[in-house]
Amino acid sequence: MNKYYSITAPAKLNLNLFVKGKANNGLHLLDSDVCFLELADRIHFKFSENDNFMQTTTSKSLLVDSKHNLVLESLYSFRYLTGWDKKFQICLCKNIPIGAGLGGGSADAAATLILLRKLFNKERKSKKISISTLFEIANKLGSDVPACLVSKSLKISGYGNKVKRNILSDNYYYLLVNPNIELSTKEVFSHFDCFSNKKTFDKKVIFENLILHNSLLSSAIKLSPEIQEVLSILKTIPNIVAYGMSGSGSTCFGIFRDIKTILNILEFFNNKYFLWYGQKKDYNMNRVTFSKMLEKKF
Repeated sequence: MNKYYSITAPAKLNLNLFVKGKANNGLHLLDSDVCFLELADRIHFKFSENDNFMQTTTSKSLLVDSKHNLVLESLYSFRYLTGWDKKFQICLCKNIPIGAGLGGGSADAAATLILLRKLFNKERKSKKISISTLFEIANKLGSDVPACLVSKSLKISGYGNKVKRNILSDNYYYLLVNPNIELSTKEVFSHFDCFSNKKTFDKKVIFENLILHNSLLSSAIKLSPEIQEVLSILKTIPNIVAYGMSGSGSTCFGIFRDIKTILNILEFFNNKYFLWYGQKKDYNMNRVTFSKMLEKKF
């Protein structure tokens, strides 16, 4: 029986984000400390006579374009590079909000590349695809994709193409609060003003010697004022360790020492918000699994 090969695509949380300027290629230069969360999409591949993409999700807001998405873009890029003509039935289980500053699309792209490399190298005894080649493909797909290939706590610089391992404590719990508003990264950057952001929240937030500043906060708030409302609630919660906005928004986060505190404050947020809580996790590239059938929930 044809096997299903599966891989986890974890959400990326930008603990901070500093916009440093623009590179010659027009991309913004960034510095950011990131970690990856237990929140994750799941992607399933099975060899097939033709390419076929389908999706399962609990919410219509999580649906991606069935013909133009980063899973398929990654497949086509890998196929173009290698000349591998294998076709696949693909099933995406989407859990990460779209346009939320959590790198969901990039995570899916990176996970697809890792899975394809695993299958390709298993079939080919020579001319195997190296990890460095995978990073070359990732850089062309998007600035967050290289970091999502690694999926560990990282320091990111350049325009996302430079990643360096970082160590963050596992002894914290993270609460994500998203007002169910999708923000375009391109549009947020178009509203970016390097001076106005400093006026939004004057209190310096520190977490494990990191300054949790986000240069895109003001421009994201212009497009989604609900972000400021969420941060105003988070900053007043007793026993909160730190808080901020991830990436280009619209997801805000709070960091806590215990899960009990999170459970006690969930009532502050009504059902108009996407809420998630859990811990960070370091992943690796050996996370491809396989089975004779899709998991029952699919």
